[in-house]
Amino acid sequence: LVHQVRRLSHHPSIALWDGCNECQVVMNTSTGVYATFVMTTVAAEDTSRSVWPSCPGIGWTKGVDTLTSRAVDVGQFALETPKTGRTIEEHGPYTHGTGFPSVNGWGDEFYVPPNVPLNFTGAVDTGLGVQNVFASEFGCSVMSSFESMSPLLKPEHWSLHGGEPFDNCTKGFEGTCNGTNPMAERNYPCDNLISTYFGDAAVAALNETGEQPFKKQLYLCMLGQAIHIKGDVEARRASNSFGLLIWQLNEIWPTGGWGSIEYGNPNMEGQVIGGRWKPLHYFFLRSTFTDLMVSCSSSGLCFIKNDQAGEPFAGRVNLSYVDFENSRLEPLVSKELNMEPGPGVSEWFTVDLDGNGILIGEITAKDSAEIVHRNTILMKTPKDLNYPKAHITFKVAQTRNADGSVNITLSTDKVALYVTLTTLAHGRFSDNSMLLLPHGKVVRFIPFGDDFDPSILSSSLRVEDLSVYRLEQG
Repeated sequence: LVHQVRRLSHHPSIALWDGCNECQVVMNTSTGVYATFVMTTVAAEDTSRSVWPSCPGIGWTKGVDTLTSRAVDVGQFALETPKTGRTIEEHGPYTHGTGFPSVNGWGDEFYVPPNVPLNFTGAVDTGLGVQNVFASEFGCSVMSSFESMSPLLKPEHWSLHGGEPFDNCTKGFEGTCNGTNPMAERNYPCDNLISTYFGDAAVAALNETGEQPFKKQLYLCMLGQAIHIKGDVEARRASNSFGLLIWQLNEIWPTGGWGSIEYGNPNMEGQVIGGRWKPLHYFFLRSTFTDLMVSCSSSGLCFIKNDQAGEPFAGRVNLSYVDFENSRLEPLVSKELNMEPGPGVSEWFTVDLDGNGILIGEITAKDSAEIVHRNTILMKTPKDLNYPKAHITFKVAQTRNADGSVNITLSTDKVALYVTLTTLAHGRFSDNSMLLLPHGKVVRFIPFGDDFDPSILSSSLRVEDLSVYRLEQG
């Protein structure tokens, strides 16, 4: 233990030492050794870093400065953690895929409580002076894009249900499967997530095999993860949560997992260097992890959050609803903002929802008029929305912008939900999995690396939206 601390302590990426993961240290039990021996030894070796008992954890009662969690009086006594108390660092929950026999299928349980709409009923006190919580790990299992997964499967297996009879699998973590279904070995299934957000008809279609069915299934799976995690994060940010770490960033193989970015080995067919962004990662960029946020609950209670550390915010929040019949946004609320320095500063207000299914919240900075946050707020799950069939067209610019990006002009005849662009070219888009209105939008493709080939972008680019699969869902 001493050797490992000395070997690793010079690494700048190590911010603190933690005793154990997915266990909670309780004194006078078998886990107490992580405090009295493990972290006591570590603290004696490295006094420059904070130490923490476990994840989840309730802090220390002896041996550390309770503000910085750095050890004090090292060597005089062992570190101790409370037997009971308020959770300071929480762990989970995890939404595991179920409904299809696989090595990680987690049984037959099929229901996932939807994270939309939000259900908070009263304003919450937030700020540095209020007790808070840190969420160190939670997530939702997911698959990857057709471009990523199809090269490793035979065309007759292009289906989330594998195109073969189901395997016979033991239940639980690291289960075993007997059979020949290739999807039984592809980590967690997606049936329960698709059922919750897109309906039973979409689940029945998971037995279909082929290029178009597989693209549809993977689109719904990735979008389901994005909507689910987005709702989870917004509920946490409505409370006094200081810090959120989601499991996980990138996939470590070109198949299912927990990541918001796909596997990134450019030497494998279908992969993008650094990893293709999934819908969830674009949600992070546009709304979920922006310093400013606005969201609303099913009761019409809304919050605005400033989590800019030490920075005030002046600007405006605009809240609209999506008018599907007339293909436009209708204003609901426009409110001037003069918020105190963050983090954890919140304002609350109410709005008359009047049965609207989707709200659009925008926060604009006063000085620059820049939109710093744009949130698509679901008041119903997608399967309960009455949205139109949209016809979307796109045009890729023939020349690159000064910064090397390429403009893609999108047009639609109706409101289009969760418009998602996918390509084999190495790079990402400036926005994606987005709302598109008939006046159109220009999205930039941002290449990764210097060997960008524009012809690959033009030849492989495809566009999906939720209405493409509406008829199949019923």
